[in-house]
Amino acid sequence: MPTYLAGFLYQMFWRKFLALPIILAAIGIPVKASAVPAEIFTPYLNAIGNSVPPGWKMRLPSRILLGGPADEDFISELTVRVFPSTTPAGLTVGLFSCDSGGFPCLVGSFSVASQSSANAQREFIQHQAAAQAITLARGIKGYLLEGKKQSPPNTFSSVMWQQDGMIYTVSFLAEERQNILFMAYSMANESPIR
Repeated sequence: MPTYLAGFLYQMFWRKFLALPIILAAIGIPVKASAVPAEIFTPYLNAIGNSVPPGWKMRLPSRILLGGPADEDFISELTVRVFPSTTPAGLTVGLFSCDSGGFPCLVGSFSVASQSSANAQREFIQHQAAAQAITLARGIKGYLLEGKKQSPPNTFSSVMWQQDGMIYTVSFLAEERQNILFMAYSMANESPIR
């Protein structure tokens, strides 16, 4: 079987496989998820855990998903960067396609902020106003803000939700819409890093 066909079939399998829990959760059937963050985070788990403010929880997806059959190789080459902040308190884990530079290298990010953060609340309200609720887990609703539908259009789309007294965000390039939803679902159902 040609490599491109095998890669395509592999991606299609994972998309169908990962859609099942979202469908089951949407109709109210509880689904257990694995409790292991994606392999790309493994070397950074200590740094991430040490950067989580006391009493907070960080959530990461069990798998990084990007469109296209060749993306497994691309994902393995991504660089993980951990950005703790104190004012306001928060933590962002970014995925970059290069070792130096800024925005042009950013592929996506996973963030946590306190529910009491004025900035996080403002963004969360913006997400709620722009989209219909998406069930991510039992009692957990997420909101997708699509970058292409913003004015002016944004190259990134994001999903935000409240859980554990925190506000979580997953943000990736707008063309990764379905994968953003899959990763948000995974994050909401994974065991958190404390």
